[in-house]
Amino acid sequence: MLQPNQEQRTNLVSILLWVLALIYVYVLLLSPSGQLLPGEPVWAIKPETIQEILNESINFFFILPILNLLGFHYIQAPVVHPWQQALFNFAEVWMFMFLPVILEDKKSCGLPKVLIWSLAMFLTNTFLIPYMALRETHTTIKDQDSNKINISLIKRVFGWIGLIVGAVAIIWCFIRTEFGDINQRIQYFIQHILPERLTIAFCVDLILFALIQFILLGSIEPVESNKRWLRFIPFLGLVIWLL
Repeated sequence: MLQPNQEQRTNLVSILLWVLALIYVYVLLLSPSGQLLPGEPVWAIKPETIQEILNESINFFFILPILNLLGFHYIQAPVVHPWQQALFNFAEVWMFMFLPVILEDKKSCGLPKVLIWSLAMFLTNTFLIPYMALRETHTTIKDQDSNKINISLIKRVFGWIGLIVGAVAIIWCFIRTEFGDINQRIQYFIQHILPERLTIAFCVDLILFALIQFILLGSIEPVESNKRWLRFIPFLGLVIWLL
Protein backbone atom coordinates (compact mmCIF):
# COMPACT_ATOMS: atom_id res chain seq x y z
CA MET A 1 0.00 0.00 0.00
CA LEU A 2 1.31 3.44 -0.92
CA GLN A 3 2.37 5.87 1.79
CA PRO A 4 0.54 9.25 1.76
CA ASN A 5 3.55 11.14 0.34
CA GLN A 6 4.17 8.48 -2.28
CA GLU A 7 0.50 8.43 -3.24
CA GLN A 8 0.52 12.21 -3.65
CA ARG A 9 3.60 11.98 -5.83
CA THR A 10 2.12 9.29 -8.10
CA ASN A 11 -1.13 11.24 -8.37
CA LEU A 12 0.80 14.37 -9.32
CA VAL A 13 2.86 12.51 -11.93
CA SER A 14 -0.31 10.97 -13.36
CA ILE A 15 -1.99 14.39 -13.59
CA LEU A 16 1.07 15.87 -15.32
CA LEU A 17 1.10 13.01 -17.82
CA TRP A 18 -2.60 13.51 -18.58
CA VAL A 19 -1.91 17.21 -19.13
CA LEU A 20 0.96 16.28 -21.45
CA ALA A 21 -1.36 13.94 -23.36
CA LEU A 22 -3.93 16.73 -23.80
CA ILE A 23 -1.23 19.17 -24.96
CA TYR A 24 0.10 16.58 -27.39
CA VAL A 25 -3.33 15.88 -28.90
CA TYR A 26 -4.30 19.55 -29.16
CA VAL A 27 -1.05 20.92 -30.52
CA LEU A 28 -0.26 18.16 -33.01
CA LEU A 29 -3.73 16.96 -34.00
CA LEU A 30 -6.31 19.66 -33.30
CA SER A 31 -4.73 23.13 -33.28
CA PRO A 32 -5.75 25.28 -36.28
CA SER A 33 -3.24 25.82 -39.04
CA GLY A 34 -0.75 28.56 -38.21
CA GLN A 35 -1.82 28.92 -34.58
CA LEU A 36 1.01 26.89 -33.07
CA LEU A 37 2.29 24.73 -35.92
CA PRO A 38 2.22 24.83 -39.71
CA GLY A 39 0.08 22.35 -41.57
CA GLU A 40 -3.55 21.41 -41.15
CA PRO A 41 -5.26 19.81 -38.12
CA VAL A 42 -6.75 16.34 -38.36
CA TRP A 43 -10.26 17.76 -38.80
CA ALA A 44 -9.17 19.69 -41.90
CA ILE A 45 -6.56 17.31 -43.26
CA LYS A 46 -5.81 17.67 -46.97
CA PRO A 47 -6.05 14.78 -49.44
CA GLU A 48 -2.32 15.06 -50.23
CA THR A 49 -1.47 14.63 -46.54
CA ILE A 50 -3.68 11.54 -46.36
CA GLN A 51 -1.93 10.19 -49.46
CA GLU A 52 1.45 10.91 -47.87
CA ILE A 53 0.50 8.92 -44.76
CA LEU A 54 -0.86 6.11 -46.91
CA ASN A 55 2.31 5.96 -49.02
CA GLU A 56 4.54 5.81 -45.95
CA SER A 57 2.33 3.09 -44.46
CA ILE A 58 2.46 1.00 -47.65
CA ASN A 59 6.26 1.18 -47.40
CA PHE A 60 6.08 -0.01 -43.76
CA PHE A 61 9.44 -1.29 -42.50
CA PHE A 62 10.84 -0.83 -46.05
CA ILE A 63 9.50 -4.26 -47.07
CA LEU A 64 7.97 -3.23 -50.40
CA PRO A 65 10.74 -0.78 -51.47
CA ILE A 66 13.43 -3.40 -50.73
CA LEU A 67 11.51 -6.04 -52.70
CA ASN A 68 11.36 -3.60 -55.62
CA LEU A 69 15.11 -2.97 -55.37
CA LEU A 70 15.64 -6.76 -55.46
CA GLY A 71 13.66 -6.99 -58.69
CA PHE A 72 10.20 -7.95 -57.41
CA HIS A 73 7.76 -5.49 -58.99
CA TYR A 74 4.40 -7.25 -58.61
CA ILE A 75 3.39 -4.30 -56.43
CA GLN A 76 5.22 -1.02 -56.92
CA ALA A 77 6.22 0.91 -53.80
CA PRO A 78 4.96 4.52 -53.71
CA VAL A 79 7.64 7.15 -54.19
CA VAL A 80 8.44 8.81 -50.84
CA HIS A 81 11.39 11.04 -50.04
CA PRO A 82 13.99 8.84 -48.29
CA TRP A 83 14.36 11.10 -45.26
CA GLN A 84 10.60 11.16 -44.83
CA GLN A 85 10.31 7.37 -45.16
CA ALA A 86 13.27 6.82 -42.82
CA LEU A 87 11.79 9.05 -40.11
CA PHE A 88 8.41 7.31 -40.35
CA ASN A 89 9.88 3.81 -40.08
CA PHE A 90 12.36 4.75 -37.35
CA ALA A 91 9.51 6.09 -35.21
CA GLU A 92 7.29 3.11 -36.00
CA VAL A 93 9.89 0.47 -35.17
CA TRP A 94 10.74 2.24 -31.89
CA MET A 95 7.05 2.14 -30.98
CA PHE A 96 6.98 -1.50 -32.16
CA MET A 97 9.76 -2.44 -29.72
CA PHE A 98 7.80 -1.14 -26.73
CA LEU A 99 5.47 -4.17 -26.70
CA PRO A 100 7.85 -6.53 -24.82
CA VAL A 101 8.68 -3.67 -22.44
CA ILE A 102 5.00 -3.04 -21.72
CA LEU A 103 4.37 -6.76 -21.27
CA GLU A 104 7.19 -6.98 -18.72
CA ASP A 105 6.10 -3.83 -16.88
CA LYS A 106 4.72 -5.20 -13.58
CA LYS A 107 3.42 -1.81 -12.54
CA SER A 108 0.69 -1.98 -15.19
CA CYS A 109 -0.51 -5.58 -14.73
CA GLY A 110 -4.23 -5.73 -15.44
CA LEU A 111 -4.24 -2.93 -18.02
CA PRO A 112 -5.10 -3.87 -21.64
CA LYS A 113 -1.46 -3.69 -22.69
CA VAL A 114 -1.68 -5.28 -26.14
CA LEU A 115 -4.72 -3.16 -27.06
CA ILE A 116 -2.99 0.05 -25.97
CA TRP A 117 0.16 -0.90 -27.88
CA SER A 118 -1.86 -1.79 -30.99
CA LEU A 119 -3.57 1.59 -30.96
CA ALA A 120 -0.24 3.33 -30.31
CA MET A 121 1.20 1.72 -33.45
CA PHE A 122 -1.25 3.92 -35.38
CA LEU A 123 -1.30 7.08 -33.22
CA THR A 124 1.86 6.64 -31.12
CA ASN A 125 1.87 8.94 -28.09
CA THR A 126 -1.84 9.70 -28.37
CA PHE A 127 -2.18 6.34 -26.56
CA LEU A 128 1.29 5.76 -25.12
CA ILE A 129 1.25 8.84 -22.86
CA PRO A 130 -2.17 7.94 -21.39
CA TYR A 131 -0.78 4.45 -20.73
CA MET A 132 2.06 6.04 -18.76
CA ALA A 133 -0.49 8.12 -16.83
CA LEU A 134 -2.69 5.10 -16.05
CA ARG A 135 0.20 2.95 -14.80
CA GLU A 136 1.18 5.61 -12.25
CA THR A 137 -2.05 5.19 -10.26
CA HIS A 138 -2.88 1.63 -11.29
CA THR A 139 -3.18 -1.04 -8.61
CA THR A 140 -1.14 -4.08 -9.62
CA ILE A 141 -3.14 -7.27 -10.07
CA LYS A 142 -0.71 -9.96 -8.89
CA ASP A 143 -2.86 -12.90 -9.98
CA GLN A 144 -2.62 -11.83 -13.60
CA ASP A 145 1.11 -11.28 -13.33
CA SER A 146 1.61 -14.85 -12.11
CA ASN A 147 0.16 -16.16 -15.38
CA LYS A 148 2.48 -14.10 -17.54
CA ILE A 149 4.19 -16.10 -20.26
CA ASN A 150 7.94 -16.12 -20.73
CA ILE A 151 8.61 -13.34 -23.22
CA SER A 152 12.35 -13.86 -23.71
CA LEU A 153 11.84 -15.11 -27.29
CA ILE A 154 9.47 -12.23 -28.06
CA LYS A 155 12.06 -9.77 -26.77
CA ARG A 156 14.79 -11.18 -29.01
CA VAL A 157 12.56 -11.20 -32.11
CA PHE A 158 11.44 -7.61 -31.52
CA GLY A 159 15.02 -6.59 -30.77
CA TRP A 160 16.35 -8.00 -34.04
CA ILE A 161 13.51 -6.38 -36.01
CA GLY A 162 14.23 -3.08 -34.30
CA LEU A 163 17.95 -3.32 -35.03
CA ILE A 164 17.45 -4.23 -38.70
CA VAL A 165 14.74 -1.64 -39.47
CA GLY A 166 16.56 1.07 -37.50
CA ALA A 167 19.80 0.39 -39.40
CA VAL A 168 17.97 0.35 -42.76
CA ALA A 169 16.28 3.66 -41.88
CA ILE A 170 19.65 5.32 -41.35
CA ILE A 171 21.18 3.78 -44.47
CA TRP A 172 18.06 4.60 -46.52
CA CYS A 173 18.73 8.33 -46.10
CA PHE A 174 22.03 8.00 -47.95
CA ILE A 175 21.60 5.30 -50.61
CA ARG A 176 18.69 6.80 -52.58
CA THR A 177 20.88 8.77 -54.97
CA GLU A 178 17.99 9.39 -57.38
CA PHE A 179 16.85 12.11 -54.95
CA GLY A 180 20.08 14.05 -55.47
CA ASP A 181 23.32 14.10 -53.54
CA ILE A 182 23.37 14.10 -49.74
CA ASN A 183 23.41 17.90 -49.47
CA GLN A 184 20.42 18.24 -51.80
CA ARG A 185 18.46 15.66 -49.80
CA ILE A 186 19.25 17.37 -46.50
CA GLN A 187 18.22 20.75 -47.90
CA TYR A 188 14.98 19.28 -49.26
CA PHE A 189 14.21 17.74 -45.87
CA ILE A 190 14.85 21.02 -44.03
CA GLN A 191 12.96 23.24 -46.48
CA HIS A 192 10.04 21.07 -47.57
CA ILE A 193 9.52 18.20 -45.11
CA LEU A 194 10.63 19.38 -41.66
CA PRO A 195 8.12 22.31 -41.61
CA GLU A 196 5.24 19.85 -42.16
CA ARG A 197 3.12 19.03 -39.12
CA LEU A 198 3.36 15.29 -39.80
CA THR A 199 7.15 15.43 -39.71
CA ILE A 200 7.13 17.61 -36.60
CA ALA A 201 4.85 15.05 -34.92
CA PHE A 202 7.30 12.23 -35.65
CA CYS A 203 10.20 14.30 -34.27
CA VAL A 204 8.21 14.99 -31.09
CA ASP A 205 7.42 11.26 -30.87
CA LEU A 206 11.12 10.39 -30.92
CA ILE A 207 11.81 12.74 -28.00
CA LEU A 208 8.90 11.31 -25.99
CA PHE A 209 9.92 7.73 -26.83
CA ALA A 210 13.36 8.41 -25.35
CA LEU A 211 11.74 9.70 -22.14
CA ILE A 212 9.31 6.76 -21.92
CA GLN A 213 12.11 4.28 -22.55
CA PHE A 214 14.05 5.88 -19.69
CA ILE A 215 11.08 5.55 -17.31
CA LEU A 216 9.99 2.02 -18.24
CA LEU A 217 13.44 0.41 -18.29
CA GLY A 218 14.22 2.17 -15.03
CA SER A 219 11.06 0.67 -13.54
CA ILE A 220 11.72 -2.86 -14.85
CA GLU A 221 15.43 -3.08 -14.04
CA PRO A 222 16.28 -2.89 -10.31
CA VAL A 223 18.91 -0.44 -9.09
CA GLU A 224 21.57 -3.17 -8.82
CA SER A 225 20.96 -4.44 -12.38
CA ASN A 226 23.86 -4.20 -14.82
CA LYS A 227 21.37 -3.45 -17.62
CA ARG A 228 19.79 -0.41 -15.98
CA TRP A 229 22.18 1.98 -17.74
CA LEU A 230 20.67 1.06 -21.12
CA ARG A 231 17.71 3.33 -20.37
CA PHE A 232 19.98 6.33 -20.96
CA ILE A 233 20.68 5.40 -24.62
CA PRO A 234 17.69 6.25 -26.84
CA PHE A 235 16.61 3.49 -29.23
CA LEU A 236 19.88 1.53 -29.27
CA GLY A 237 19.72 0.97 -25.52
CA LEU A 238 16.27 -0.56 -25.97
CA VAL A 239 17.55 -2.75 -28.81
CA ILE A 240 20.40 -4.05 -26.63
CA TRP A 241 18.03 -4.62 -23.68
CA LEU A 242 15.70 -6.68 -25.87
CA LEU A 243 18.54 -8.75 -27.29
